[in-house]
Amino acid sequence: MKIYVVCDIEGVAGVIDHRQQCWFDGPYYAQARRLATLELNALVEGALEGGATDIVAWDGHGPFPGGLDVELLHPECRLVMGAGGGGPVGLDDSYDALFQCGLHAMAGTAGAVMAHGGWRLNGRPLGEIGMNGLTAGMCGVPCVFISGDEAAALEARALVPDIEVVVVKQALLADVAGLSPAPALSLAPEKACQVIREGARRAMGRVGSIPPLRFEPPYTLEWQFSEAQAADEMAARPGAIRVDATTVAFESDAFFELPL
Repeated sequence: MKIYVVCDIEGVAGVIDHRQQCWFDGPYYAQARRLATLELNALVEGALEGGATDIVAWDGHGPFPGGLDVELLHPECRLVMGAGGGGPVGLDDSYDALFQCGLHAMAGTAGAVMAHGGWRLNGRPLGEIGMNGLTAGMCGVPCVFISGDEAAALEARALVPDIEVVVVKQALLADVAGLSPAPALSLAPEKACQVIREGARRAMGRVGSIPPLRFEPPYTLEWQFSEAQAADEMAARPGAIRVDATTVAFESDAFFELPL
């Protein structure tokens, strides 16, 4: 059984400071990458125990060096490298299921740890969790597992009610939003890996019972930026519709023709 894993770093246990742990030049970035890789390895172990025979992971935390340490990677996992942060590269209908490891909630989510990123598709707000799941779903691949903070788990369940979720940390303030440092309650990394392994094994049993996530055409995708300059750059792309100073939209009858 062939599994594709989307990985990020903001939803990993023990990672709570974006500037110090998630930026390439952050003093604790190497630590965060190591923690993220250990969580992926735990997921791989659980998926293998549950029947997976081929596992491919994509590092969704930007260009090289990304958010994973390839030297620590589980030997039974292959890694998509050099693909940047432009979506789950190589994901197609040859896969049986999508897993998401170390994910975070979308921008504007209260009570979340380092929430960021977001679009509107046909009027519905979606974060990276939803766009990853939808990209897989449009290939006929169901999303059956997610690990991350509590808000990320709730976001995933709103889209896929029967998805297997593993919560490794939670915000301690209800009004927390964005990337600013804030109090959070985290599992110990060793415990997080334990529950991720168990959850991934259970998730393998849901392959075939969870339907792929799909939206019906036509599609209107809106990109909302925090700065007009970024919107200017997106608005220069073919087919762009300028909505306002910081919002750009695209329309298509074909999902994969949208700038995802």
